[in-house]
Amino acid sequence: MAAAQGLEVIGWYHSHPDHPARPSGYDREHAWPWYSYVIVSVHTGVPQDMTSWRLKDDRSALVEEKIATRNAVAAR
Repeated sequence: MAAAQGLEVIGWYHSHPDHPARPSGYDREHAWPWYSYVIVSVHTGVPQDMTSWRLKDDRSALVEEKIATRNAVAAR
């Protein structure tokens, strides 16, 4: 359905309860270089920091990406 609308998956997000919004070893081991990974830290049930990461092509590390917002696309 997304492809039929010209949309594609560009990344994934998840939270780190009571931990920083930094990737874990597990996150790096299970990441793919062509996606962005947004992580939200949640402390005592309240969202705090949000970061985005991308795995280097050689899979050696996740590198932080800048997060920028823009106007939402109107519903189709």
